[in-house]
Amino acid sequence: MRTPVILSAMLLIMFTACELDGFLFNEKKIEQYELPGNTIADSLLELVTFNSGGYALYGYHVRSEHPDRGLTILYCKGNKHNIDEYWDRVMILHDLGINLFLFDYRGFGMSEGESSETGMYEDGKAAWSLLQDRYHVPADSLCLYGYSLGNVASIYLASEVVTPACLIAEAAFASANSLTQSALSLDIPARWLTDGSFDNAERVRTIHAPLLVIHGSDDDFVRFRDNGRVVYENAPEPKSLLLVPDANHTDIPYVMGVRSYQQTVREWIEFGIDL
Repeated sequence: MRTPVILSAMLLIMFTACELDGFLFNEKKIEQYELPGNTIADSLLELVTFNSGGYALYGYHVRSEHPDRGLTILYCKGNKHNIDEYWDRVMILHDLGINLFLFDYRGFGMSEGESSETGMYEDGKAAWSLLQDRYHVPADSLCLYGYSLGNVASIYLASEVVTPACLIAEAAFASANSLTQSALSLDIPARWLTDGSFDNAERVRTIHAPLLVIHGSDDDFVRFRDNGRVVYENAPEPKSLLLVPDANHTDIPYVMGVRSYQQTVREWIEFGIDL
């Protein structure tokens, strides 16, 4: 009687083999950014082109009118389409009075190339180099912020490239294996579906920056139990965990309330700066 279940699992594997990368890297190529609903003055926005592994990447440097101590957030976005999908987050964070830089990984938006785990590491390094070289951002004025897939880049940077003032991990998955098993509810090795490991849970062990993990209690895409909890438990001190009741994968700032969310981010950055 187990045969139909086994066959169904095998068919699922056949149809999804090598598709996790396509699922993780949900790119959408465009010719220009729209910045939907933008309320930030044009004089504070700079569309930036920079190089990563021979590919031209695009991002926005968003300057605060009155930057507090020259603080900068390097925002590593999630997997959806391009920068436009995250512009509401940019506007929320810009209200903190902090400079911000976000960019499209290779293959996303206006950026050239094709997405990959290795490419994300290279793109994150290139973004940090840009902040150092063009905007003279020191490490002790940097906050790395990863959202969902973006934690692959931000945790890598904090582990192997730079020790920032602080690190914020929102809706982080533990690894490709954890994400696969959460999504499919089957004990399928991630290597059957992707060449990457995306092992945030292992890499976070070696960071040297205060870490804030934010996760929605009702996240049905990246379940807290298998992902955010593991990332948090593996990280060294100092660290803090905020499990947001009733929040899913994409709505944490709005479920918390924008002002409460802003205050949480602000307080963690100040904590990191003052250490």
